[in-house]
Amino acid sequence: MNVVFTDAARTESMEAFGFYQERSEKVAANFFRSLENATAWLTAHPNTGSPLSSRTRRYLMKTFPYLVIYRIVEDAVWVVGVVHEKRDPKNWQHLI
Repeated sequence: MNVVFTDAARTESMEAFGFYQERSEKVAANFFRSLENATAWLTAHPNTGSPLSSRTRRYLMKTFPYLVIYRIVEDAVWVVGVVHEKRDPKNWQHLI
């Protein structure tokens, strides 16, 4: 199974990376590694995440408070969002 990031998800993940990078190169690298681990896990276990709707699921990253919001489309995990878990859901409900 492949992983595909939408432009919005790529932008969100890069913004989070940038936030951590301003504070620590090491923490930023750990964030990126955690995101890679999450997507690797989801390719092997795509139904792990909690359902948000009939077509969208969410998976909480390890170590960092970010949700990977994704859809399973044929043989790919489409990441449609990478959002902080404390972010108001009204700001990311459009992803569902």
